[in-house]
Amino acid sequence: MNEALNGLARSNAFGAAIVFVIRTVVISVGVILMILAVPVAFVTPLIPVGLPMGLFGLVLVAAASKTAHTFITDGLRRFPWVWKRVRFAFGEKDAAE
Repeated sequence: MNEALNGLARSNAFGAAIVFVIRTVVISVGVILMILAVPVAFVTPLIPVGLPMGLFGLVLVAAASKTAHTFITDGLRRFPWVWKRVRFAFGEKDAAE
């Protein structure tokens, strides 16, 4: 999302306003999903619904914000066993580490 909308934001002020609104909505939805994932995880312990919902919210927030993307991916890289499984969701290639 960061790369796809930058051209629109640079072309004119109206495009920048549209990009701002889109990113704000995506970040808001992502944060709401992460907040709702905790009670849903406790309500449905046998069927893991909260974990995918929380991860989807995390990916949405990381996709809409460059700063959050860096912060989240740096945090996930500290746990290589998790990073190997989720790096494709953050747009990372299969680079040798």
